[in-house]
Amino acid sequence: MRKKTQPPQPDLFKHINGVNAPVIKVLQLTGAGNRSHEYTYGLDAVCDELSINISGIVTPDTINDCDIALCSLCSVRDMLTLVTEIQHRPQSRLIVGGQGAYAFPAFRHLTHRIAFGRVEDAVDDCILNEYGLSWCYDFDNDPHIANRYVIRQARRLLRGESSVGCAGKCTFCQYSATRSLRCGSDYSAGDVGHAVTEDRWQCVTPKTGNQTTALDGWSEYTRRRVRKPVSDDQIVETLNHILSDISGIMRLKVFQIVGYPWETRKSVIDDINRFRSLMGKVKPRKDGKSRIMMMITHTPFSPEPLTEMENDAANIDVNWRDILLGDEYRCVFDSHHLNVFSLPQIPGPLTLYKRVSANRIHDVETIRKIAAAKTIENAVDVGGDIWREGRGQRVSGVLRVEKQSEQECK
Repeated sequence: MRKKTQPPQPDLFKHINGVNAPVIKVLQLTGAGNRSHEYTYGLDAVCDELSINISGIVTPDTINDCDIALCSLCSVRDMLTLVTEIQHRPQSRLIVGGQGAYAFPAFRHLTHRIAFGRVEDAVDDCILNEYGLSWCYDFDNDPHIANRYVIRQARRLLRGESSVGCAGKCTFCQYSATRSLRCGSDYSAGDVGHAVTEDRWQCVTPKTGNQTTALDGWSEYTRRRVRKPVSDDQIVETLNHILSDISGIMRLKVFQIVGYPWETRKSVIDDINRFRSLMGKVKPRKDGKSRIMMMITHTPFSPEPLTEMENDAANIDVNWRDILLGDEYRCVFDSHHLNVFSLPQIPGPLTLYKRVSANRIHDVETIRKIAAAKTIENAVDVGGDIWREGRGQRVSGVLRVEKQSEQECK
């Protein structure tokens, strides 16, 4: 989660560059289009718990102007930015964490420590000490990744969290594969409820304004295959319930995965046509004062590390933008009470290929060349058929989710 672009204000109860206190700063990556690599929700929590104040920001050019540099990688895109902008391991101690750190074999030699998973209640151990931790990879101690590391689970809820993890176990989802549903009912969370709302269709409530959910499959067959528990009847029932209860407009953003291994251009078109017919079963409120704007956000399927589908193929042969944003399917359904249409932000084959390559290729120079590619053809010339089923390498052999019996919870 993006939170803010500046480090937190100094805490007068913390050490502020005292005797022998290291200078700690946050590494800001630029990324494509000079987009600032901002503070994230997790990094903000780390800075808050750390017993020494963060003293500012460094860039790849000024990274050695501190003793310790912290870097949060939220995604594969951030990881690609890191290997592009950091060519050699800095003199400062570079500590990396975040969801984008799982594909660490390719960039491990650029860092001093990589933390996997949650860090709360152990921030000082991770950042200020150098002894080994089961959930931290240290290049100097294990350059060839002979050991296996755990993805540390949540010890408690952070400020603003209502829960961690997801009750669902969709086969494509890295979030649920790497986070145990633990916080809430079995932790003392004060007045914070145990409510998991990770884009689940069942959590859509009848109220006006903006909401976000996910279907992750145009057909019921596909949703069942990936264990997304949403039937066609449930979709119609939910939309009818919303329209009957609200008076005004609901803007419902719906995440939709397209291009699963069993899907083709034709099968997706057929599924959208069936979904269009399904929307015809949604009935307006009698007084005509309610309306749902369903905005579909498409994401091409990517076989994510540590998921059940990590060995599957990605589909780089179809540019889904051409189909989903064409005149026939950009607007799936249009009526006075219900509008279903596709948003234009759909990643293309090149973006998908780069993502799969970053997850499956453990050679940093190859990754850098693919990251610099301007066309899908150029990228494939470098990485070959890495998108196909079973190709490349997997981090699931060196990473695993921490078991409850291994956790020391406060």
